[in-house]
Amino acid sequence: YNFLEIMIDLHLHLDGSLSKQDFEYLAARQNVNLGDKFPENIYVPNDCKSLEEYLERFDLPLTLLQDEFSLAYATNSLIERLYKIGYIYAEIRFAPQLHTRRGMSQEDAVISVLAGLHNALKNKPDFDAGIILCCMRQADFDTNIQAIELAKKYNKNGVVAVDLAGPEAFKRADNYTKLFDLAHEYGLNITLHAGEACGSSEVEMAVDLLHAQRIGHGVHLDINPVNVKKMVEKRIAFEFCPTSNLQTKSLSGYDKVPLRVFDSYGILVTINSDNMTVSNTDVIQEYRHLVREFKLQDHEIKHFLINSINAAFVDVNKKQALRRELDRKFNSFLDAIHQRR
Repeated sequence: YNFLEIMIDLHLHLDGSLSKQDFEYLAARQNVNLGDKFPENIYVPNDCKSLEEYLERFDLPLTLLQDEFSLAYATNSLIERLYKIGYIYAEIRFAPQLHTRRGMSQEDAVISVLAGLHNALKNKPDFDAGIILCCMRQADFDTNIQAIELAKKYNKNGVVAVDLAGPEAFKRADNYTKLFDLAHEYGLNITLHAGEACGSSEVEMAVDLLHAQRIGHGVHLDINPVNVKKMVEKRIAFEFCPTSNLQTKSLSGYDKVPLRVFDSYGILVTINSDNMTVSNTDVIQEYRHLVREFKLQDHEIKHFLINSINAAFVDVNKKQALRRELDRKFNSFLDAIHQRR
């Protein structure tokens, strides 16, 4: 299978997706030593033991993303790569508070990422992208509230949602109700990391208390009648990121991804990359893993891509345009497959 030209990624971290060339360019520009083990040290090790160890791989890219130019450059570079691969839509997330070590404000960081976004989207009528601003579980309320306020301010200028990221075990989701009550009051879209390193209760609180419309990962949701009814009725979409879940030991193998289980109950599942560099993957590779493991058929592949369109934080007109683009490219893809057969 060659899935080029029809990919959608709803869960993609900017700092986890710098290319090897981005590292080299930004390091040279800033006189930063990438270490004797570069480039191996930009990928998660095969013997990674936990989510906490996985997150250590973000230290180096974050060192390089502490000025306006670097953030705009990295965003532009990522979008150009996605476009060349053949993506039709992506939502790129980052935590502006993590880019303030050398004097940038959170707003400076957001403006820089949006500048990179808008520059990269020029002359790409068949591709679009949005930015998701992450709050962090380790941060205090005042720091996180800045991200919410910035999402409100730039909601019509490229920012499409807010998120809560970071080590799940640090604090329970119900510690963030006031924060996401405000986001909900502002009418912001909300997706939350939950049910990756911790259990079902994190997913349930994200939906019940934090107004989540989508769940990042969520693979540890208990499949019981109450949860199934709730997720289906509220049309909560789950952003599965299989390879990173294996690397963090959230799951023990691709066969443990609850893809068919969730889907069989009518729960919306989408397939995403999480971190293209840290996890050494992209959405194309994620689909290939799941096609091999679950023997996915053509109509099932398209079904999950349609889920991603339906769950995307875009308006109805954009969803319709993405669906037309998907139909066009998927039909071409099938024609090419059948000709080879």
